[in-house]
Amino acid sequence: MDQYGSETDTEAEEHEGLLPDRGRGAKPSEVRNTRHNAPICCSSRYGLALMSCYGFFVVYALRVNLSVAMVNMLNSTEEANHTKSVCETHQPGIKLNHTASVYNWDSETQGWILGSFFYGYIFTQIPGGYLASRYGAKWLLGLGILCTTVFTLLTPVAADMGAGYLIAVRILEGIGEGVTYPSMYAMWAAWAPPLERSKLVSISVTGAQLGTVIALPLSAEICYYLDWTWIFYIFG
Repeated sequence: MDQYGSETDTEAEEHEGLLPDRGRGAKPSEVRNTRHNAPICCSSRYGLALMSCYGFFVVYALRVNLSVAMVNMLNSTEEANHTKSVCETHQPGIKLNHTASVYNWDSETQGWILGSFFYGYIFTQIPGGYLASRYGAKWLLGLGILCTTVFTLLTPVAADMGAGYLIAVRILEGIGEGVTYPSMYAMWAAWAPPLERSKLVSISVTGAQLGTVIALPLSAEICYYLDWTWIFYIFG
């Protein structure tokens, strides 16, 4: 009775497409142990993981570059109240001909400029997941990266117009970047096989750390040899 029941269950699974065709004479145990591993090389899901990795590399490089550029954006020609015994004067190295504008922003204004990105970023976290499930994650992810790039290119112009315009641009940049993580998770919920989901998500979010690690020292070099405006033009 059990033998007939097990064979009947196997035939039902074959009918539903859960098992491959075992042919005549094959044992049910042999059919259940058969696995078909999907290829990793040239597969769509790993290509999507690499593209997501590059996308996060871009948006995180655009996020952190202002932290380095801010040092070069400020007017440092004013006399500072330093104690000579504590802060020794250093002879400047090569004097490069930088033509970018500098600004007299106080510490409070600098804090608003640096923190304004995250006011927009936190605003689109939950709506980003809803929009990704309703209108498609890939379109929302691409649109978020595009908005972040466009507003990064507008950063030097906004800084020349005033601190308020720069704060507004950074908030809009944060709104664009805030949908990237919800979109990525919505994509992998539909694309990733259950046993490879953690691996594909790990490949995707690696780009965020790479973007941070590479953008910070590279931004300093760009500031030194060019000027701070080129940070936003090159990364954007």
